[in-house]
Parts: sequence; structure tokens; C-alpha cells
Amino acid sequence: MKAYNVDDFAVLIGIDWADKKHDICEHPNHTEIYNYSIIKHKPKALHEWAMTLKTRYPNKQIAVVCE
Repeated sequence: MKAYNVDDFAVLIGIDWADKKHDICEHPNHTEIYNYSIIKHKPKALHEWAMTLKTRYPNKQIAVVCE
């Protein structure tokens, strides 16, 4: 398994996974910005959110941690 450095990623994302909703914190690397959002616990909502990442961070690596 390859060891990654936090600097390898364009954005760091934390997801607090729950049964009705998911709280998300996005931290674009090398910034002081933290973006918070909530998505419903629905496959379509998760898919739509993930597709926004693809648009906002094209061809970049993204780190995601899920609690």
C-alpha cells in the first residue's frame, strides 16, 4: 500500500455518516477555507454531491474520511 502525504490532495473531506443525513466538511488544501454542507442519506444525493467534486477538482486527487 502506498503511503500518501496530505499535500498529495487537492481537497480533504470529512463525512459524518448517519442514517438520515451526512454532514460534510471540505477543506481545499493549502487554504484556510472550510466548507460545510449536509446531504440526505439517499444514493441520488450522494451521487450528485460526488459529481460536484469531479467538476470542482478536475483530474485532482481527493482525500475522503468517513466516520
